[in-house]
Amino acid sequence: MSLLLNSAPAAGAGRLVAIIRALRWGGLMALLAGLSACSAVRLSYNNAPELMYWWLDGFVDFDKAQSQRVRADLAALARWHRKEELPQVADLLQSAQTLASQPQVSAEQICSLYERGASRMELWVQRALPTAAAIAPGLQQSQLKSMAAAYDKNNRKWRDEWLSTDSDGVAKRSQKIRERLEDFYGTLSPAQLRPLQARLERAAQDEPLHYREIVRRQQLLLQTLAQLRQTDTTHAQAALAELAQGYFHSSDAAYRASREASVSQTCEAMAELHRSTTAQQRNAMVAALQGYARDVQSLMAAAP
Repeated sequence: MSLLLNSAPAAGAGRLVAIIRALRWGGLMALLAGLSACSAVRLSYNNAPELMYWWLDGFVDFDKAQSQRVRADLAALARWHRKEELPQVADLLQSAQTLASQPQVSAEQICSLYERGASRMELWVQRALPTAAAIAPGLQQSQLKSMAAAYDKNNRKWRDEWLSTDSDGVAKRSQKIRERLEDFYGTLSPAQLRPLQARLERAAQDEPLHYREIVRRQQLLLQTLAQLRQTDTTHAQAALAELAQGYFHSSDAAYRASREASVSQTCEAMAELHRSTTAQQRNAMVAALQGYARDVQSLMAAAP
């Protein structure tokens, strides 16, 4: 199930949610790197079903029947998202533009945008559940091994990048975050960046807990899929829905507490940064958001 969770459409509401989610764990640069060109949003969105299929296939190695089902369902999911969700994304972007234009914003306002975006992502996952439930009972042991191997590979990369708490590692991440933020605001002064730098240094202390949660979810998914082999789709969908609920609302109390604190702190850090910006910097942010809003309107107009 986490395959579908992690492959939610990159354009739109998920991007705004991911801004806070990524910074919460020190990974804002990965998100903002993907936001640097508006035309790339349109290209990625229009090709999302095919790109998503190949990404999922890299984990599972679908057989012919599975491939046909997954391709068809991803195309249907994309049509639903374009028709039903893009208007919601447009509203979210309008709210973001209004907020970005104001010299004084609060952490509560930023967190409100985050929660609105998170709710869109959760709905997307619920729409994807029938596909996962249809595929899960037919997965072979070899496919589960392929998933486990892909997770191990990704986890090694994650550990190398994010579990490094030495000064060089933190400095590199800080530099990337600064570059991505400046794609939106323009040049930021050291005084503007210092609170974010401090937040990143504190976030490094949270990485082991976050990594533990990642691995816990992966293992739970693999165990659940193994148990669902040869079962019926109704049973599979109920089990996967429970997993999805746990993805958005973790059963680990320590992780939940850390997550809630991190979201709150990150919203405050982003609000503090924005309150320090000049009119020129705020205008640059609004212009960037307007670019994405135009993308969304173009994608809506292109709906079949």
